[in-house]
Amino acid sequence: MPPDFFHIVEVTFTAYVVPGLMVPVILLIGWIGRRRAGPRQEPSHELARLVRAHFALVLLWALIWVAMLLGVPLQKGGPAALVACWAAYVIANLVLAWVLVRFTAVYGSLPPSAASDALFVRLIGTLAAQPIMTALAFSVLTRVMGMTWHPLMPSLPAVQEGI
Repeated sequence: MPPDFFHIVEVTFTAYVVPGLMVPVILLIGWIGRRRAGPRQEPSHELARLVRAHFALVLLWALIWVAMLLGVPLQKGGPAALVACWAAYVIANLVLAWVLVRFTAVYGSLPPSAASDALFVRLIGTLAAQPIMTALAFSVLTRVMGMTWHPLMPSLPAVQEGI
C-alpha cells in the first residue's frame, strides 16, 4: 500500500473509531445525567448546539495548526501545552460521540421541515470535518510531543504465520 494512502486510511479510521469507542461512555454519562437533570431542551436546538460546538473545536484545531505552520513554538509550552492539546483532542471526540448519540436518539422524532433538513446537512458536514480535524490534531500533537510525523516512516513488516 502506498504510504500516502496508508496515512489517509489511518487518519480516517482513527477519526471515526475514537468517537465510536467513546459512545458507551456518553451513554453512561447521559443515563447518570438524566437521573439528576430537569427537562431537556428542544431536540433541534440541542442538536444544533452540539454541531456548533464541534465546529468550534474543528476551527480551534485549524487555528492551532496554522499557528504551528507560522512558527509558533507550541512544543515550548511544555507539559501544559501537551495536556491542553490532548484535552482538546479528547473533548472534540467526545463532542462528536455526543452528536452521534443524540442524533440517533432524537432526529427521527423531529417533524419534517427545512430546519430538520438543514440539521441533517450539518451532521454530514460534521462527519466530513472529523478526519480533517483529526489530521490537524495529529500534526499538532506530534509537534507538541517533540516528534515530527514523517510520512515516509517505515511500516512494520508483515509476518506470515502458518497454522
